[in-house]
This record gives sequence, structure tokens and C-alpha cells, in this order.
Amino acid sequence: MPVVKRQSLEMAVHNISRYGDTDVFPFPLENHWFHDDHGGVVDLLEKIDADFNTMITEYPVVFVKSLSSVGYSGFRAATQLDPIWNAYLLALVIELGPDIEAARVRPDRNTIFSYRYSPDAATSQLFSRDLGWHAYQKEALARTAAASFIVATDISDFYPRIYHHRLENALQRVTANQDAVGRIMRLLNASSEGTSYGLPVGGNASRILAELLLNAVDHLLLTHKVEFVRFVDDYCVFAGSRQDLQKALVALSEYLLHEGLSLARAKTRLMTQAEFVRGSPVAEETVAESADESEARKFLKLRLTYDPYSSTADDDYDKLSTELKHFDIAGMLAREFRKSRVDEVLVRSLVKSIRFLAEHVREQTVRSLLDNFELLYPVFPTVMILLRTILPELRDTTRTYLFAKFRELVRDDSHIVLVPTNLAFVVRLLALDPDSEADALLIQTYDRPAVNMMIKRDILLAMARKRATYWLSPALQQFSTITPWQKRSLLVASYVLGDEGKHWRRRVEHQLGEVDKRFLTWVGGKNNGGIWEIPL
Repeated sequence: MPVVKRQSLEMAVHNISRYGDTDVFPFPLENHWFHDDHGGVVDLLEKIDADFNTMITEYPVVFVKSLSSVGYSGFRAATQLDPIWNAYLLALVIELGPDIEAARVRPDRNTIFSYRYSPDAATSQLFSRDLGWHAYQKEALARTAAASFIVATDISDFYPRIYHHRLENALQRVTANQDAVGRIMRLLNASSEGTSYGLPVGGNASRILAELLLNAVDHLLLTHKVEFVRFVDDYCVFAGSRQDLQKALVALSEYLLHEGLSLARAKTRLMTQAEFVRGSPVAEETVAESADESEARKFLKLRLTYDPYSSTADDDYDKLSTELKHFDIAGMLAREFRKSRVDEVLVRSLVKSIRFLAEHVREQTVRSLLDNFELLYPVFPTVMILLRTILPELRDTTRTYLFAKFRELVRDDSHIVLVPTNLAFVVRLLALDPDSEADALLIQTYDRPAVNMMIKRDILLAMARKRATYWLSPALQQFSTITPWQKRSLLVASYVLGDEGKHWRRRVEHQLGEVDKRFLTWVGGKNNGGIWEIPL
């Protein structure tokens, strides 16, 4: 009997190929493999499911744990799993998804608004689109009508501090599929560097598992009549008096402590009803607000989610473009750039909206982004995703200016690219830069001992896209001494070298496991009839 049904494997592969494996790192090349060879990848995952113990021994779980920035001076650890194991982990969690969702506080209680499992076979989305951050904010605002005091708070270092033992107990209580539970825990343990805590940050499997971990706290709070709403690790707690609010805050802290978690003291804020309403991004404008504050508040009420795979994608795009014409996006960004620190929530939404602007406004706004990297540091990945998306649509002069700015960041060893996740995004853009200095900077970065295998993997792919045969040819000789992700990139890069690459692949083929052999078959198909332009 399979531990994971084919339907769950298919949903996992479709979800990753459409929406990515993480919201922290650039998507790995394997996402394109998943998209092109969906059936073959699912067949491979079925083999892993049928012979899990052998496969995890022959093909160990490989991962990268890197720093990503939080705000202007904070950091957190983010983990990217090997794409195949990431897909299998997601499939395991999808298999348990109905059991996990059934155990959670019901959606109609209007209390828990994050990652409600409601898969859509047509779009491969996993979560309800009706519940989310906006719904959380609206419900929090509505509940202030019956509350005099509110606490807004969140959990300190939530994902990295989730104890595996507590999570395993929670999983065992909600499902009869104990084999799936055991495999989930084995994969988590394999990616936690010998510790017994932490979930990989940024993927859908971790999101569902994290919601289950907090489920006991949710039920305890409701049982003890605590008025609250939650979105992931953010809480709003409501009470009629300061004393009652303090009691509720103590209860929340005690329940979290039982799970090995604690509230972030610096982010815990007690407010009156008026203070909360004034700070709510979804409240109606107040008389005391300036015109700029009113425009920002109205802008944040827009739903900027856009799914290019939707059956109504064109209409959705046109609707968003029309709605955004009512806002001065460039002006709002300019006002943020005059501050010493930007409003991250507002600027993140403003950056996402740039792709929907008219061409002349978009060009002007992109240049403004490029001139303000220091201020944009807390939202740098969002900026990079936007720039990579619209790069083909930019004018030549703007593209030239953009590439020069990114070469400058790497050349000057900017603190922005000292953060590995930021550097990973920059490498992807430099792969498209025709200037010879970009090649030299990529090679210099590759040669740094401290650079992790995720970035080295992408530099190999970048140099292959650039047809840098002078550097790739000697790189082939390092195959036996480099990391698994670099090896896979060299397999891709070898096609740039023509007959030399063909003979080399024959020599190393006996060293490849089943996963890499299937990956190589896909790459060979992409290069059939010409050299493939590697998507980065």
C-alpha cells in the first residue's frame, strides 16, 4: 500500500511548478523540470514512496540553510530543500491535509485566517483564497467595536523554534496514517542539522505543519473565552479592561510556552480601541489623516494577488491596471524614500504593483527603485522578483542602468549582497547581463570559500547561459569533488561544450543516481536540436 496517493503527488508537483517551492529563495531550475515532465516526476516520487528507506539512503536529503534579512538589522535562517525531497515532503503533508484541517478551529469561527487547507485541482492552489491577511485585518477591526483594549503581538522566531517532538505528537493525534507522520519527521530531522527543532521557512509544507502546531493553543484560547484572531504567528487579543487583557496575554504566553514558544516582547503592543483603529490598514480614513495617509490606506485595501494561471488572468490583469490608475504609485514611493526607514508593508505592495503600470510610469519608477537600494533593503527580494519579471519589457537604456547598478553592488561588496538570499537573486539577474564585467564578478563570487552551494549552483547555470566555455570546460574536471547541486548544474552546463560535454557525460554517467539520470534525460530533451537557453 502506498503511503502517499498519486493524487497527492500530482498536486504537490503541480503546485510547485506553478507557484514555486518557497517565497524566500529564487526558484530552482528543477521547477521547470516539474512543469515539463510532470508525469515522469510523479512516477519518480511514486518510486520514492514505494521504496523510501532505500531511496533516502541512496539519495540523501540535501539542503541549504542561509541567512535572509528581516527589517534593517535583523536576520533569520531560511532553508531550501533538494527539490525532489521538497516535493515529496509537500505530498506527504497534502496527504494529511484533510485530517489536519478537520482538526483545526472551524473557519466559520472567524478566528484563524492563515493557510486554511482547501485544495483546488484546477489551479493547484492549496489554500482558501477567501481567508488571509486582509480578512484577518478586517475581522480584527470589527472586533474592536466590543473591546476597549487590544494587544497586537507575534511569536518570536516562530518557524525555527518549532519542536519536532511537539509537532510529531500533534500529527499522530490527527491522522491514522502514521507512516506518513514518520516520514515527515524523518525529512524534517534530516534538514535540521542534527537539532530537534525548526521547519524550513517559506514552503507550503511548513505552513500547514506550523498551523497544526498552533492548533492546540487556538483551541485552549477559545475554551477559556479569550477573544482573539490569528494570522500565522500574529495575534490580536481583545478585552473590555486592561486587567482582562493582561489575563488573556498571560494565558496566551503560558499556552505557547507549553509548545516551546514565546511572544516577541519588542513587538507586543497594548492599545486602546482608538489607537488600534487609527493604525489599522483596513480602517476607514479619519478626519485627522493627511491626504498622503489617506491614499496609502486606500491603496493597502487593494488585493494585488494575481494568478497568471487563472482562467480569468487577462481580465484580472486589466482590472488591476485600471484600479491602480487611481493611485500615484511613483509619488507614494517617493514619499517613502524621503524617510529614514520605509513602511515595509506599504512599500512591498507598491513594488508589487509596478508591473501593472503604464510603460512610461513603470520606467520612471524602476529607476527610482534602483537609486534607493539602501532604503529598500528590508524588501529586497520583493524588488528582485519584480525586476526579473518585467526585465524583458524595460527599455534598453533602463536595462543597461539596472545591470550597472547590480554590478556595482557585487563589485563594492555591499552589505545588501552579503545576505546570501539577496545575493542569490542578484546572481540570477547578472546571468542576463551581457557586460563582460558581470562574468568576472560571477567567477570571483564562485571562488569565494564562504559562498554556499545554492549560489555556486546558480553561477554555474549563469555561466552556461552566457556560453562561457572558457570557464566551464575546466569546471567539468571538478565534478567528483563538488556538492550535489553543483553537479546537477554541471550536467546542464555541459551541453554548452558540444562534443566535449557529450564525451564528459558518458564518462560520469555511472556516478549518477536515478534522480539525476531522469533529470539529465529532461535536460537532454531541452537541448535537442540546439543549445537550450537556461531559464534563470
